[in-house]
Amino acid sequence: MTDTDEQKIEEIRKLTERIARDKARVYELIPLVFPEKRGEPQVRGRLNEVVEASGFTREYVARIRDGKGPKEAR
Repeated sequence: MTDTDEQKIEEIRKLTERIARDKARVYELIPLVFPEKRGEPQVRGRLNEVVEASGFTREYVARIRDGKGPKEAR
């Protein structure tokens, strides 16, 4: 049996909500993985690791790390 249009719309709604939660969590995690934000010694290559893991540009990750990224990251 195929899903009705209403069921498909509800699935879209749920998936969109999950995407928003997942993005918010990524924005929350990014600053947390930079030891210098915790007053610890900087880890060489950490920015590159986060860029690779996230698919974001270096500039975008740095902005999120510094609290200047999207509203969700502030």
